[in-house]
Amino acid sequence: MNLLRSMTGYGRGSYQEEGILVEVEVRSVNHRFLEANLRLPRSLMALEPNIRRKLKETCHRGKLDIYFSINPLEESLKTVEVDTHLAKTMWEAMEKVARELGRKEELHLSLLFSRQEIFNITEREQDPQILGKAVEMALERALDQLMIQRLQEGEKLREDLNARLDIMGKILEEIRERASHLPQVYREKLQKRLEGFQVDVPPERLAQETALIAERTDVTEEIVRLDCHLHAFRKAMETGSPCGKKLDFLAQEILREANTIASKGQDAQVAHLVVNLKGEIEKLREQVQNIE
Repeated sequence: MNLLRSMTGYGRGSYQEEGILVEVEVRSVNHRFLEANLRLPRSLMALEPNIRRKLKETCHRGKLDIYFSINPLEESLKTVEVDTHLAKTMWEAMEKVARELGRKEELHLSLLFSRQEIFNITEREQDPQILGKAVEMALERALDQLMIQRLQEGEKLREDLNARLDIMGKILEEIRERASHLPQVYREKLQKRLEGFQVDVPPERLAQETALIAERTDVTEEIVRLDCHLHAFRKAMETGSPCGKKLDFLAQEILREANTIASKGQDAQVAHLVVNLKGEIEKLREQVQNIE
């Protein structure tokens, strides 16, 4: 028996490599298809195709939000260069203005330091291979945590779905048992109605009418198909994820057969049993939406 995976979960991973620390967070929720929203800093844009390929290899369905951060482990990866020629020229210009204005107060270097033009701040680029390795390892660790959560939640879903299927199987057996008595029930109803009208009908004509009614309201085929769908549902779960789309389809077919039984049965007890059955089917369909 293979494992089921939920589509909800969270994973966090980090990796340290030669002066940098890469951290990755992954959040996953339900979605019909695989949708990955990447929050990438500019320095990781070139790695986006590789990251998306890794996500497709790991996840088949779900809406993923992935956050990346790069933190330098050294004090700073930035360097400051000073244009000393421009600084000297500015200083001489300020002294000249002070003399021409007849101002004798001493000039302060803070006036010069406030001029951003004399400073050039640059950031050292990371080695692409080192950065790529750190991102790959951090992402892999985050996805490992995500998959652990999705598997744990998936097995809880399996337990709940199996319990639902057990209940539905018991209800279906009750419907099958009641359906086997319906021809006699229809006969008695018809006979009572005819007696109310004081009409004398030959036994063979009564049997013929009863047979026609029983044929129109026979739900044996629907019961057999519904039972087959329940078995197919269990078998699909045993194959493990990704099976969510197939389970969703089977749940719709189960509901369709239940609705047909309700409309054809024309019996209060069958109708009551189908109501209970449809309640379990709705719970089944809700849970199936969480399965990858």
